[in-house]
Amino acid sequence: MVTYTSLFAAREFRYLYAGYALSYAGDQLAAVAVAVLVFERTGSSMLTAIAFASAFLPSALSPWLATFADRLPWRRLLIVCDLARAALVAALAIPGVPIGAAIAVLYLAHAFTPPFKAARAALMPQVLSGEAYIAGNGLTNLTYQISQVAGFAIGGAVVAAITPAGALLVNAATFALSALLIHRGVTPRPAPSNGGTAWAPFREARDGLRYVFADPWLRSCLLLVWTVPAFALAFEAIAYPFARELGGGPPLAGVLLAMGALGFAAGALLLTRWVRPPRRDRLLVPLAMLAGAALLPLLADPPAPVVLAALFASGLGCSFSTPLNAEFIRRVAAGFRGRAMGVAIAGIAVGNGAGFLTAGWILELGLSASVTAGLCGLAALVAAVVFGRTWQRDAPDQPGKSTADEA
Repeated sequence: MVTYTSLFAAREFRYLYAGYALSYAGDQLAAVAVAVLVFERTGSSMLTAIAFASAFLPSALSPWLATFADRLPWRRLLIVCDLARAALVAALAIPGVPIGAAIAVLYLAHAFTPPFKAARAALMPQVLSGEAYIAGNGLTNLTYQISQVAGFAIGGAVVAAITPAGALLVNAATFALSALLIHRGVTPRPAPSNGGTAWAPFREARDGLRYVFADPWLRSCLLLVWTVPAFALAFEAIAYPFARELGGGPPLAGVLLAMGALGFAAGALLLTRWVRPPRRDRLLVPLAMLAGAALLPLLADPPAPVVLAALFASGLGCSFSTPLNAEFIRRVAAGFRGRAMGVAIAGIAVGNGAGFLTAGWILELGLSASVTAGLCGLAALVAAVVFGRTWQRDAPDQPGKSTADEA
């Protein structure tokens, strides 16, 4: 059994993980800082929402932006993306920057995230192999969830202590330090083979989409990962009215958000650290079903303790996506990993957006927030049953080889 501690015996993983953990912790502070900064300067909740959405909307361009990861050396691309984000985020802390320009710079900074994620995902199977790769992906996702829980709990207090501008400078410093760590600790590798053809982002993005959707297992894997968490976690968009409905305010809204993330972190830890591969594979679809089924009791408008338990259980179910994401990348041919990751990132962004809009729309119809979350859970359960069955049926025999390669 691979342990998390044993992963750090790999020098490259130590440096990649340290850079990721630092920059994501900085991102959590920056997300709060941006919301505070924009709202304080404009008083507009709409502009605040537009600024906050910058963390998600550029991901819709991932199929095109991720083509860089199949064209350029991964280490070089990671460093360039980190340095670009460091410079752009630092610029946001300059006093007097017009709010429109600041939001534009924010979107530009986040546009460097999809190629960074694609390059990192393509590189990881070269750094860790077999079960170590699954465990490494699990540790990364666990770190992400823990950072979210901590961000919900203390992010506002930290930003208040160091000011929004200070938080943005901290975020910029984490990107710069991440670039330094990658430069020092990651081995240079040549760019993936491109067959000597000229770079054509639209054609290459189209080829990436065709590669993924021509393979039944890859396609159903993505549909499972896109739809189930999107609906199961849709309650995040209505966390504040949900908390008000339960008789609380912002503190309770933070607890509601934290419970889902905490459940996800617990599940990711169990699946990638304690459960052996054959059993883990058998648990993935039942966990996906749990993500939706756990929310069905909310249709009865239960009290807060039941709601918190349901959100934790749903988050636990959503953790099925942690090992499945790793298996997805491992089964994609090396020359398509960047583009395949781009397709995955774009789908997650669109799915999350659709889930949030669905929850908001249902709530606007006059139903309670609890019933809204329960209905979204029902949608997640249906998606888990439909796409889970297809994913199990079409699983290829060999890791790293999809049925698209055989066609």
